[in-house]
Parts: sequence; C-alpha cells; structure tokens
Amino acid sequence: MSEAPIEAYDKEALVQRNPHADFPAIEATRPNYDPATVWNPTKTPKPSWKPGEGASMNGWYGKPMVAIDPHQPGRTSNQNYKLMISTTVPRPIALVSTISADGKRQNLAPYSYFNNVASDPPMYSISFAGKEANDSLTNLLETGELCISIVSDWFLEAANFTSVNTPPHLSEWPLAGLHPLKSSKVRPPHVAESAFSMECKLHSATPLFSKTKLNDDGTPERANTLVLVEAVMFHAREDAIDRKRETVDIKVLRPVWRGGGITYGTCFGGWETPRPDSFRVLRETHPIKDILQTVELLE
Repeated sequence: MSEAPIEAYDKEALVQRNPHADFPAIEATRPNYDPATVWNPTKTPKPSWKPGEGASMNGWYGKPMVAIDPHQPGRTSNQNYKLMISTTVPRPIALVSTISADGKRQNLAPYSYFNNVASDPPMYSISFAGKEANDSLTNLLETGELCISIVSDWFLEAANFTSVNTPPHLSEWPLAGLHPLKSSKVRPPHVAESAFSMECKLHSATPLFSKTKLNDDGTPERANTLVLVEAVMFHAREDAIDRKRETVDIKVLRPVWRGGGITYGTCFGGWETPRPDSFRVLRETHPIKDILQTVELLE
C-alpha cells in the first residue's frame, strides 16, 4: 500500500461550493437542529384556487428577469453547475454502494444527480460527473451492480462524509461509521441505517460530452456519464411502509434533500394536492366551459 495514492482527484477544490471562510463560526450562531420536528402538513397555498386563476400569489409579478447563455464567452461549466444545483431543488440523495469486480474495493458515495425514471421496470438514473470514471462508476461498469440507500436526517453527517476523496483502495464505510447490510440479489451491501434501499443492476451507461473542452486528439471530452439502473429488490423499514407495501410514510423516512452550495434540507412542511379530475368531467363544469369558449373565440 506504500505506493497507493494518498487521495483521489479533489473536485471540491475546483467547485468551491462552500461560501463561508469560517463555516464553524457561522454555524455556531445558528439554532440547534430539533430532532423532534415532524412532518406537519398544512393547507395548500390557496385551497379556493379555480381553473384559469394562474399563480396563487403575486410576488412574481413585475420582477425583471436575467437571460443567461450557458455557453457565453467566459462562462465556465462550474458556473453552470452552481446555477443548476441551486435551482433544481430539492433533489433526493442517493447513497451509492459498489464493490470492485475482484471484491477488494468497496465504495460508498452520495449523489444528488439522481431520480426515479420508470416503474415498469423500476428504473433510476444517476449522473456521474467527470472525464475519468470515479470509484463508484468504475465498480458499476465492472460488475453491473450497485445499491442505492435513501438518506435520512439521522445519518446525514455520515452520508455527507462519504463524499471525501479517498483513494480507491480505502473504503468510506468505516470512515463514515456506517454499517453494510448484506444484499440478496447483488454483491454490494446497502446501508443498514437507511429506512429505504434498492438493490440495482445496470441497464445502460451513456457518456455525455463537453461542448467547451477537447481531448488532445480534438474530440470532445467526456463530462458526465448518465447511467440507468433497474431495481431488482427493495428494502423498506417495516415501521415505514404501509400494509400494501406500496407507500413509505414520510414522517418515518425523514428524507434529506440537496440544494445549492452546501445547503441541505428536510421534508417537514408540505401539503397534499389531489390531481385534477378527468378532462371529460371537467369540460362540463364552470369555469372550464367559460375558458374553452374564450379560447374558441380567440381562434
């Protein structure tokens, strides 16, 4: 191990997402986190809203907009990254666990370029940034397997620490103090602390190429790799899922989301908003009839 690298490539030094010169001093001025806070649904912003009324609040009106060309001269991909992660919010966090083909390297890392994209078959997407494949992507491409564990507030600090740029031979599991739980259909373990995890197999991996950076041979440089993985087994904490095994209780899950910079948040405030009735029913009601008549007159 004497010739092993001390660390992996330090992406954080490039991104510089922490806006505070002395974060501990800033954090010391803030109130303590309250673990007793629970999901507390309210009414929707405007329960009396009717079709055609548009926005329920007028704070947006008259505010000037700024047009930003992502490829304008002098603008960097890092600027676009910061803009995108501060506006595509809240984003769920996938704590991804992988194992190398020889079984010698176990990796654990968080990703918020993540979402579910299909239910038949159950599919998730994850985007891995970088020209070179990182440890998670390398292991996934070698084995075709990974696990995704949803991050909750009771282990956010440990999950965040797995983002440290350790060298490939050094596992993040003991450094974070998290516990691997044996999976049933794939080799990588999932996180015991998580209330919901998915065992997944690789469906596809698609390279996404830069529009601003070139390789030495003049071809576009790979900037990201977008993967789709199929869930082959779900694991839900018994007290979190309903009897039909189809809905997880957000009060128990207590999921954590990512925002821009170093911002994280929890899901304790919200409301329930039913989807509209079928249009064949709505088209016979007011004010839908009035709106349709107005549209026909304009045509």
